[in-house]
Amino acid sequence: MHIAFLIRSLSPGGAERATTSLANEMHRYGHTVTILCMTGSKSFYDVEDGIIIRYLNMKSAEAESGVKRLLDLWNRSRIIRRIVCQIRPDVLVGMSWMMSVYAALCQGAAATVTVGTERSNPFVLNECFINSMLRRFAAERCSGFVCQTEKARSFFPKRTQKKIRIIQNGVFNPEVYFTSVPNSRDLTVTALGRLDHNKGFDVLLDAFAQVHRSHPQYELLIYGDGELRQALQQQADALQLHDSVRFCGADPMAIHKVAASSVFVLSSRSEGMPNALIEAMAAGVPCVSTRCEMGPEELIEDGVNGLLVPVDDAGAMSAAICRILENSQLSDSLSSASLMIRNTHDPAAIAGEWINYFASLLPSC
Repeated sequence: MHIAFLIRSLSPGGAERATTSLANEMHRYGHTVTILCMTGSKSFYDVEDGIIIRYLNMKSAEAESGVKRLLDLWNRSRIIRRIVCQIRPDVLVGMSWMMSVYAALCQGAAATVTVGTERSNPFVLNECFINSMLRRFAAERCSGFVCQTEKARSFFPKRTQKKIRIIQNGVFNPEVYFTSVPNSRDLTVTALGRLDHNKGFDVLLDAFAQVHRSHPQYELLIYGDGELRQALQQQADALQLHDSVRFCGADPMAIHKVAASSVFVLSSRSEGMPNALIEAMAAGVPCVSTRCEMGPEELIEDGVNGLLVPVDDAGAMSAAICRILENSQLSDSLSSASLMIRNTHDPAAIAGEWINYFASLLPSC
């Protein structure tokens, strides 16, 4: 089977991590894999030899609005459609809602089966009428469609829901399997993600300021880059945390520091299915996560394999972090239970689910 993934770029991010991991696993299964990147010139993540990456050098249309945006979308789709006709994959997968729109517009090209995906929370990101319309168009038009949660599937019309398959993320970071639970944990609290409003790092800084008062020996390490880095640094300085908070940037080896830490925190306001939380749990780190819609509650049973707190509640987040730091028995039990995600979210098995779904959509010989 020739499988082509369509994605905006291969820069650091959840969809990008999932794309490269699925591509690697499918290649190991013996399939031909091509990745079509709208922008960029290299992959942040390792890609196996034999996987073809084509960089299309297109700018994004998502920041544009109105008629011009729709016209530019149509023009880009014509270019992508020509490329699909050239490479003739059996399956084309759009690895975000916007990439799914392009995939939908390629439906019927070269007998390629198109598969769209919803990787975020469509209810939260539904404030724009055009975005909502395009999301539903992609799900209706594509041959198949994949969501990560039942809640995400419920966003779409009932006639469309029937063809949607639920496939969660796997433990997609191979470095996880080179980590082990340490005998003694570092005096650090870790977090990882893009530095934007949705990830809630402003709330995490407020929470850590409270933690710092009773546990001044601990340091907060935040991995990731984004447009709010300067603002978050200024907030940390205003909270007098300049010696206790480090912004470490995007680091493909960050999971090793996360694995050694005392607590991992997911402070997001919304998620689809958080790779960062999956990886931290698979590394056996005691985790605190917001109870944001979609993702954390599918992964964490509160008090069993992690702790859940309300969104935007720095006090509750601080209390949960301190609860783990002050109770070694709780820390050990959360760590042990969280490791089970390695079995339930094995990346090879997750890739197998995708491949089986593709096979079900292909015409019978």
